[in-house]
Amino acid sequence: MKLKTALCCFTAALTVATSAEAATINLIDNGGVTGSVAERGFNIAAAYWGSVLSNNVTINLGVSFASLNTGIIGQTGSAKMDYDYSAFTGALAANSTKSAIDTQALAHLPTVVNGGIAVAHNSTAGNTVSSSNFVYDTNGSTNNRVLWANTSVVKALGGTADYSNSQTGHDGDVTFSSNFAFDFDPTDGITTGTMDFIGVAIHEIGHALGFVSGVDYYDYYAANPISYNFDRASLYSTLDMFRYSMDPRNLVAGNGPILDLSANTASYFSLDGGQTQLFGNSLFSTGRYTGDGRQASHWKDAVGCSGQIGIMDPTFCYGQMGDVTALDLAAYDAMGWNISFDVLANSGYHITTADIYRQFAAGVPEPATWAMLIAGFGMIGGAMRRRRATIAFA
Repeated sequence: MKLKTALCCFTAALTVATSAEAATINLIDNGGVTGSVAERGFNIAAAYWGSVLSNNVTINLGVSFASLNTGIIGQTGSAKMDYDYSAFTGALAANSTKSAIDTQALAHLPTVVNGGIAVAHNSTAGNTVSSSNFVYDTNGSTNNRVLWANTSVVKALGGTADYSNSQTGHDGDVTFSSNFAFDFDPTDGITTGTMDFIGVAIHEIGHALGFVSGVDYYDYYAANPISYNFDRASLYSTLDMFRYSMDPRNLVAGNGPILDLSANTASYFSLDGGQTQLFGNSLFSTGRYTGDGRQASHWKDAVGCSGQIGIMDPTFCYGQMGDVTALDLAAYDAMGWNISFDVLANSGYHITTADIYRQFAAGVPEPATWAMLIAGFGMIGGAMRRRRATIAFA
């Protein structure tokens, strides 16, 4: 996994105004954003999230530009905290504005054995993680009882955020690569050779809002050294409580689905205990190192530059416009957020970044200067032609 390194400078806060029944996304400039065209793009992306998330909470996100590794367009580091599984289920049950998704999710929570969730994952022995052996874990140890939850999600669930594990004190920090050219106005299409800035911003903010997976830990450490025992660590996100497989390795007697947080496994998002994939196709990516080559904190990568099942697809293409779908929002609804409309009753919902721009740009002022854009992207030149057509998120 690539996690954003800590940044040292906090110069200005860019607050997106929202209604009383909406989340507030407070953007904190970690350097180089204020007054740029990127500032407007970030604010439009944040305004969209604030319009669909109806929890009355404020989420603090740092934003910046930096040179990232080859082929990485953006990355997000999220603040995480220990959060008892029992606290998560209790908060879901206590929600006074339950959606149809909440009701279904509560009726099909993971099986609890020995005080913790029963879950399949890569086998571990001491401080090693196997890439080829898997277990069905019912021992009730820390990884079965305690989630590693985003502070943003804990807030959404009515809890108190603990930032002791955060180097910045933010709920997340989003970094865009200064190695790429971006299109900031998608209403006339995405210019050839550029990336949809608003689409990428919505995606990266989406990670800070909880679209993450503990499967990435098993995947990474199956291929890299580890210094601690996974059995005694909190690993899983609230989203992971809806990640199932059809038990392809027959870890459990019978032929039913199981909660499956192992890398390199065909897993999917499900609200009915794994009986079905929501909306017919809700596959997740299976791991960058030992799986399909994409981080597990994403939907399954679409083939080519079309057919993505949601904005949380792991790649963007040059000239491709982003598209948020009902499947994206269903995942947030299940993990602990309230959505401003009934997602299950609107399974065909999708909105492009062009539509998002048209809806929210009027409320976001034009940038005072384009200096940061020029500094960030002025040296790209012909190198664009040598890059791959599909770019991954970290």
